[in-house]
Amino acid sequence: MTNSADLPISDLALLLQWEGSLSNARIRDLFDVKSVRASNMIKEFRDEHPTWLVHDSKTKAFYPSSDYLSHQRKHANRRHHADELARYLALVGLHYATQAKDEHHHLLCAHTDLTAPPPRPFAMLQSAAKGQRKVRITYRSMNHPEPHQRTISPHTLVRAGRRWHARAFCEEAGEFRDFSLGRISKVEELGQPSERYVSDDKPWQFFVKVTLVPHPELTPEQSLVIRAEYMAGAAALTETCRGALVKYFVQDMRAAVHTQQRPPEYQLAVSNIKEIEQWLFLK
Repeated sequence: MTNSADLPISDLALLLQWEGSLSNARIRDLFDVKSVRASNMIKEFRDEHPTWLVHDSKTKAFYPSSDYLSHQRKHANRRHHADELARYLALVGLHYATQAKDEHHHLLCAHTDLTAPPPRPFAMLQSAAKGQRKVRITYRSMNHPEPHQRTISPHTLVRAGRRWHARAFCEEAGEFRDFSLGRISKVEELGQPSERYVSDDKPWQFFVKVTLVPHPELTPEQSLVIRAEYMAGAAALTETCRGALVKYFVQDMRAAVHTQQRPPEYQLAVSNIKEIEQWLFLK
C-alpha cells in the first residue's frame, strides 16, 4: 500500500485541474489509501487553498470554485499546461486503446508502444550515461542490417516520438550519433571511462529555433483552425530545441519541409527552412 505520509497534496491540484473534481472515492482508488487518509488529504488541500473548492452533497465531491477558475485563467500558459498535463498523465496512467478491456477508462492512447526497450539494456545505458562510461553494443541499422558491434559513450537517453534512442559518441564513426534502443540486442560494460562527453556534442549544445505556421496551401478558414489548435490563435509558433533533436521535433509535429508534403497529410509547415535544414539530416 502507498505510504500515505509521502503523498503530495499537489497531486490533488492536478486532479482538480484535469478531472474537475475531488472525491474521497477517487483518492482512495488512485492512491490506495483508506477513507480517513483520503479525507485528511482533502482537508489539507482545503486548508492550503481555502477558497478553491465547493462541496456538492449530492455527489459527495468537491468542485472548482469561481476563485479557483479565476486563478487558472490568470496563470494560463500553454507551456505550463503541457507540463502539468504530463504530470497528470504520469500520476493516473494512460491506457492503450488496444489494451482496454472495459468501458471504465476515460483516457486512452490510440497507439500501442511497440518499441518499448527491455529494462536491462535501458538500465545499463542509463547507468553508463550517468557514470560517463563506455559500453559495447551489438547493433543493427538500416545501412548495416547485420548485427555488428559499436563502442559508444552515451550521455542521454531520449524519447523521440514513439522510439527511444541513446545519444552517444561512436568510436567507429568518430562522431556523436543516435542509436535506437530497439535495434540494440546486447550491451556490455567495458569498465572504461568515456573520452568524449556531452559538452563535446556540438549539435546537442546548439539550440535552434523552429517556426511552425499553418500549411500555406490551407484555406484561410482552415488556417484559423490550425492556429487555434496549435498556436493559441497566433499566426506562428516558435519552439526552441537542441540541434540534435530538430528532426525528431519536426517529424513529431508532422510539419512540411518541402513542397511535396501537402495537406491533408500535412497541416503544419516549417517557415524557416533555411535556418534549420542542416539539422534535418543529422545521423
